[in-house]
Amino acid sequence: MKRFIFTSLFLIFGGLSVLFIHFKNLKQPVCGVKDFEPFCGTQNLTEKASEGKQIFNANCAACHKLNRIMTGPALLNAIKKYDSISFNHFVIKGERLKSIDKSFNSACIKFPNLTTKETYNLLKYISK
Repeated sequence: MKRFIFTSLFLIFGGLSVLFIHFKNLKQPVCGVKDFEPFCGTQNLTEKASEGKQIFNANCAACHKLNRIMTGPALLNAIKKYDSISFNHFVIKGERLKSIDKSFNSACIKFPNLTTKETYNLLKYISK
């Protein structure tokens, strides 16, 4: 009889701990999306723009905001002067267009480690 009770308790607690671990590892939706997004309201981005957002957050967000001046200019206005090729040259090589406002004394950091595809996705995110 004691063996039956011990086995039953062992199975009950074992089953409960398996369920606890399973439900603990489930991701809860944040901001109405399944995968965690650091900012709400951006779940309607295309796949390329989502990749561009990750690149922006990793490389550009320390100095830039999309619609507000920080250390660097607001990018929504500045990006209108670039096409995809000139933007690629600017991000990778630091080649600024001559028509860009020179009110910011420091040059933007070059990112030679980014690929052409990544700069295109970054442009997609900024110009969304």
